[in-house]
Amino acid sequence: MRIRRRSAAIFALAAAGALMVAGVAFAAPTSTFLFTAGPKTAPKTTFKAGSLFTNLTTHYTNPGNNNPGGAVERTQIFLDKNFKINPGAAGTCAESKLTGATMKQAMARCAGALVGKGNATASANGAFTINGCVLLFNGPPSAGNPTLQVFTRVNASPPGAISCANPAQNTQGNATVLLKGVLRPAAAPYGKVLDVDHITQSAAFPLEVFKTTIKKGNYFSVRCNAADHLWRMKTTWTYNNNTKRTVSKTQQCTVG
Repeated sequence: MRIRRRSAAIFALAAAGALMVAGVAFAAPTSTFLFTAGPKTAPKTTFKAGSLFTNLTTHYTNPGNNNPGGAVERTQIFLDKNFKINPGAAGTCAESKLTGATMKQAMARCAGALVGKGNATASANGAFTINGCVLLFNGPPSAGNPTLQVFTRVNASPPGAISCANPAQNTQGNATVLLKGVLRPAAAPYGKVLDVDHITQSAAFPLEVFKTTIKKGNYFSVRCNAADHLWRMKTTWTYNNNTKRTVSKTQQCTVG
Protein backbone atom coordinates (compact mmCIF):
# COMPACT_ATOMS: atom_id res chain seq x y z
CA MET A 1 0.00 0.00 0.00
CA ARG A 2 2.87 2.38 0.91
CA ILE A 3 4.57 1.63 -2.43
CA ARG A 4 1.34 2.34 -4.30
CA ARG A 5 0.91 5.65 -2.46
CA ARG A 6 4.51 6.63 -3.14
CA SER A 7 4.11 5.75 -6.84
CA ALA A 8 0.89 7.76 -7.02
CA ALA A 9 2.61 10.74 -5.41
CA ILE A 10 5.54 10.52 -7.84
CA PHE A 11 3.13 10.27 -10.76
CA ALA A 12 1.18 13.31 -9.54
CA LEU A 13 4.36 15.36 -9.20
CA ALA A 14 5.51 14.31 -12.66
CA ALA A 15 2.14 15.23 -14.14
CA ALA A 16 2.21 18.62 -12.44
CA GLY A 17 5.71 19.23 -13.76
CA ALA A 18 4.61 18.28 -17.27
CA LEU A 19 1.73 20.74 -17.07
CA MET A 20 4.07 23.49 -15.93
CA VAL A 21 6.47 22.78 -18.81
CA ALA A 22 3.56 22.71 -21.25
CA GLY A 23 2.34 26.03 -19.89
CA VAL A 24 5.74 27.61 -20.51
CA ALA A 25 6.03 26.01 -23.95
CA PHE A 26 2.64 27.21 -25.13
CA ALA A 27 2.71 30.65 -23.49
CA ALA A 28 3.14 33.06 -26.39
CA PRO A 29 4.21 36.69 -26.47
CA THR A 30 1.48 39.24 -27.06
CA SER A 31 2.08 42.28 -29.25
CA THR A 32 -0.05 45.34 -29.91
CA PHE A 33 0.13 48.10 -32.49
CA LEU A 34 -1.23 51.65 -32.77
CA PHE A 35 -0.68 54.35 -35.36
CA THR A 36 -1.67 57.95 -36.03
CA ALA A 37 -1.08 59.50 -39.44
CA GLY A 38 -1.60 63.13 -40.34
CA PRO A 39 -2.80 65.50 -41.42
CA LYS A 40 -6.17 63.77 -41.06
CA THR A 41 -7.63 66.11 -43.67
CA ALA A 42 -5.74 65.41 -46.87
CA PRO A 43 -6.17 65.77 -50.66
CA LYS A 44 -7.91 62.99 -52.58
CA THR A 45 -5.44 62.55 -55.43
CA THR A 46 -2.29 64.49 -54.57
CA PHE A 47 -0.04 63.88 -51.57
CA LYS A 48 0.44 66.27 -48.67
CA ALA A 49 3.46 66.29 -46.35
CA GLY A 50 2.64 64.79 -42.97
CA SER A 51 3.75 62.61 -40.08
CA LEU A 52 3.37 59.03 -38.88
CA PHE A 53 3.35 57.96 -35.23
CA THR A 54 3.61 54.25 -34.43
CA ASN A 55 3.55 52.43 -31.10
CA LEU A 56 4.65 48.79 -31.06
CA THR A 57 4.46 46.96 -27.73
CA THR A 58 5.28 43.34 -26.86
CA HIS A 59 4.79 41.49 -23.56
CA TYR A 60 6.78 38.30 -22.97
CA THR A 61 5.96 35.50 -20.56
CA ASN A 62 9.63 34.46 -20.45
CA PRO A 63 11.81 37.28 -21.86
CA GLY A 64 15.23 36.46 -23.25
CA ASN A 65 16.92 36.11 -26.62
CA ASN A 66 17.84 32.52 -25.73
CA ASN A 67 14.33 31.62 -24.57
CA PRO A 68 12.03 30.45 -27.41
CA GLY A 69 9.22 32.96 -27.72
CA GLY A 70 11.15 35.36 -25.51
CA ALA A 71 12.12 37.93 -28.13
CA VAL A 72 10.98 39.56 -31.36
CA GLU A 73 13.16 38.46 -34.27
CA ARG A 74 11.44 40.33 -37.10
CA THR A 75 8.96 43.20 -37.41
CA GLN A 76 7.09 44.02 -40.63
CA ILE A 77 5.11 47.26 -40.67
CA PHE A 78 2.73 47.54 -43.64
CA LEU A 79 1.93 51.08 -44.82
CA ASP A 80 -1.31 52.09 -46.53
CA LYS A 81 -1.01 52.56 -50.32
CA ASN A 82 -2.11 56.17 -49.78
CA PHE A 83 1.03 56.83 -47.73
CA LYS A 84 4.14 57.86 -49.64
CA ILE A 85 7.80 57.64 -48.66
CA ASN A 86 10.14 60.02 -50.49
CA PRO A 87 13.79 59.15 -49.67
CA GLY A 88 14.96 62.12 -51.74
CA ALA A 89 13.55 64.48 -49.10
CA ALA A 90 16.49 63.73 -46.77
CA GLY A 91 20.18 63.01 -46.93
CA THR A 92 21.46 59.48 -46.43
CA CYS A 93 23.43 58.02 -43.55
CA ALA A 94 25.59 54.91 -43.81
CA GLU A 95 25.55 52.24 -41.12
CA SER A 96 29.27 52.77 -40.47
CA LYS A 97 28.58 56.31 -39.22
CA LEU A 98 26.12 55.12 -36.59
CA THR A 99 27.61 51.89 -35.25
CA GLY A 100 28.55 52.37 -31.59
CA ALA A 101 27.84 56.11 -31.73
CA THR A 102 26.32 58.30 -29.05
CA MET A 103 23.32 60.44 -29.95
CA LYS A 104 25.61 63.46 -30.19
CA GLN A 105 27.95 61.66 -32.58
CA ALA A 106 25.08 60.31 -34.67
CA MET A 107 23.58 63.79 -35.05
CA ALA A 108 26.95 65.35 -35.88
CA ARG A 109 27.48 62.80 -38.65
CA CYS A 110 23.95 62.38 -40.00
CA ALA A 111 21.69 65.28 -38.96
CA GLY A 112 20.68 65.87 -42.58
CA ALA A 113 19.38 62.30 -42.81
CA LEU A 114 17.24 62.47 -39.64
CA VAL A 115 13.59 61.70 -40.45
CA GLY A 116 12.16 60.73 -37.06
CA LYS A 117 12.59 60.33 -33.31
CA GLY A 118 11.15 58.31 -30.47
CA ASN A 119 11.84 56.17 -27.44
CA ALA A 120 12.05 52.48 -26.68
CA THR A 121 12.31 49.98 -23.85
CA ALA A 122 13.77 46.50 -23.62
CA SER A 123 13.77 43.85 -20.94
CA ALA A 124 17.03 42.91 -19.23
CA ASN A 125 15.74 39.33 -19.32
CA GLY A 126 13.12 40.31 -16.77
CA ALA A 127 15.58 41.82 -14.28
CA PHE A 128 14.90 45.50 -15.02
CA THR A 129 13.73 47.78 -17.83
CA ILE A 130 16.27 49.20 -20.25
CA ASN A 131 15.28 52.61 -21.62
CA GLY A 132 16.44 53.99 -24.94
CA CYS A 133 16.19 56.93 -27.32
CA VAL A 134 15.41 56.32 -30.99
CA LEU A 135 16.67 58.30 -33.96
CA LEU A 136 15.48 57.35 -37.46
CA PHE A 137 17.83 58.12 -40.34
CA ASN A 138 17.26 57.77 -44.06
CA GLY A 139 19.69 55.09 -45.20
CA PRO A 140 21.26 54.24 -48.56
CA PRO A 141 19.23 51.99 -50.90
CA SER A 142 19.47 48.21 -50.54
CA ALA A 143 18.94 46.31 -53.80
CA GLY A 144 17.10 49.35 -55.09
CA ASN A 145 14.82 49.61 -52.04
CA PRO A 146 14.83 52.59 -49.61
CA THR A 147 16.11 51.86 -46.12
CA LEU A 148 15.65 53.29 -42.66
CA GLN A 149 18.47 53.20 -40.11
CA VAL A 150 16.83 52.58 -36.73
CA PHE A 151 19.35 53.94 -34.23
CA THR A 152 18.67 53.36 -30.52
CA ARG A 153 20.92 54.57 -27.73
CA VAL A 154 20.21 52.75 -24.46
CA ASN A 155 21.26 52.61 -20.83
CA ALA A 156 21.82 48.90 -20.24
CA SER A 157 22.81 49.31 -16.58
CA PRO A 158 20.25 49.33 -13.74
CA PRO A 159 18.06 51.25 -13.22
CA GLY A 160 18.25 51.87 -16.98
CA ALA A 161 17.21 55.54 -17.00
CA ILE A 162 18.12 57.86 -19.88
CA SER A 163 17.03 61.28 -21.12
CA CYS A 164 16.21 61.75 -24.81
CA ALA A 165 16.30 65.55 -24.70
CA ASN A 166 18.50 67.51 -27.11
CA PRO A 167 20.08 64.58 -29.01
CA ALA A 168 22.56 66.89 -30.77
CA GLN A 169 24.31 67.42 -27.41
CA ASN A 170 23.28 64.21 -25.64
CA THR A 171 26.01 61.73 -24.68
CA GLN A 172 23.92 59.62 -22.32
CA GLY A 173 23.62 55.84 -22.62
CA ASN A 174 26.21 53.08 -22.67
CA ALA A 175 25.21 50.94 -25.67
CA THR A 176 23.88 51.44 -29.19
CA VAL A 177 21.46 49.16 -31.03
CA LEU A 178 21.36 49.65 -34.79
CA LEU A 179 18.69 47.98 -36.91
CA LYS A 180 18.03 48.32 -40.63
CA GLY A 181 14.53 48.53 -42.04
CA VAL A 182 14.06 47.87 -45.77
CA LEU A 183 11.04 49.42 -47.51
CA ARG A 184 9.74 46.84 -49.97
CA PRO A 185 6.62 46.83 -52.18
CA ALA A 186 3.50 45.31 -50.58
CA ALA A 187 0.18 44.08 -51.96
CA ALA A 188 -2.95 46.25 -51.74
CA PRO A 189 -4.40 47.75 -49.62
CA TYR A 190 -0.80 48.44 -48.63
CA GLY A 191 1.88 50.14 -50.67
CA LYS A 192 5.09 49.43 -48.77
CA VAL A 193 6.27 47.24 -45.91
CA LEU A 194 9.07 48.31 -43.58
CA ASP A 195 10.86 45.03 -42.93
CA VAL A 196 13.20 44.94 -39.91
CA ASP A 197 14.79 41.50 -39.61
CA HIS A 198 17.49 39.73 -37.55
CA ILE A 199 16.68 41.87 -34.53
CA THR A 200 18.15 39.55 -31.89
CA GLN A 201 21.52 39.65 -33.65
CA SER A 202 21.75 43.39 -32.93
CA ALA A 203 19.68 43.77 -29.76
CA ALA A 204 21.17 41.91 -26.81
CA PHE A 205 17.87 42.09 -24.90
CA PRO A 206 14.24 41.58 -26.02
CA LEU A 207 12.60 44.74 -27.35
CA GLU A 208 9.35 45.64 -25.57
CA VAL A 209 8.18 49.10 -26.66
CA PHE A 210 9.03 51.14 -29.75
CA LYS A 211 7.33 54.53 -30.10
CA THR A 212 8.44 56.70 -33.00
CA THR A 213 7.24 59.65 -35.05
CA ILE A 214 8.40 60.10 -38.64
CA LYS A 215 8.30 63.72 -39.77
CA LYS A 216 10.62 65.60 -42.12
CA GLY A 217 9.36 67.77 -44.95
CA ASN A 218 7.67 65.54 -47.50
CA TYR A 219 9.67 62.42 -46.59
CA PHE A 220 6.30 61.06 -45.45
CA SER A 221 3.08 62.26 -47.09
CA VAL A 222 -0.56 61.21 -47.26
CA ARG A 223 -3.69 61.42 -49.38
CA CYS A 224 -7.28 60.38 -48.59
CA ASN A 225 -8.09 58.34 -51.71
CA ALA A 226 -9.87 55.23 -50.43
CA ALA A 227 -13.61 55.00 -51.10
CA ASP A 228 -14.31 54.40 -47.40
CA HIS A 229 -11.91 57.18 -46.30
CA LEU A 230 -9.84 54.79 -44.22
CA TRP A 231 -6.08 54.44 -43.90
CA ARG A 232 -4.92 50.90 -43.21
CA MET A 233 -1.82 49.60 -41.50
CA LYS A 234 -0.79 46.31 -39.98
CA THR A 235 2.21 44.89 -38.18
CA THR A 236 3.45 41.31 -38.22
CA TRP A 237 5.84 40.16 -35.50
CA THR A 238 7.93 37.01 -35.84
CA TYR A 239 9.28 35.73 -32.54
CA ASN A 240 12.41 33.68 -31.96
CA ASN A 241 10.40 30.44 -31.85
CA ASN A 242 9.11 31.12 -35.41
CA THR A 243 5.58 31.91 -34.23
CA LYS A 244 3.89 35.03 -35.59
CA ARG A 245 1.26 37.57 -34.66
CA THR A 246 -0.42 40.16 -36.90
CA VAL A 247 -2.43 43.18 -35.77
CA SER A 248 -4.33 45.40 -38.22
CA LYS A 249 -5.54 48.95 -37.55
CA THR A 250 -7.42 51.65 -39.45
CA GLN A 251 -7.76 55.42 -39.18
CA GLN A 252 -10.39 57.68 -40.65
CA CYS A 253 -9.30 60.48 -42.98
CA THR A 254 -11.18 63.41 -44.52
CA VAL A 255 -10.87 64.74 -48.04
CA GLY A 256 -10.02 68.40 -48.07
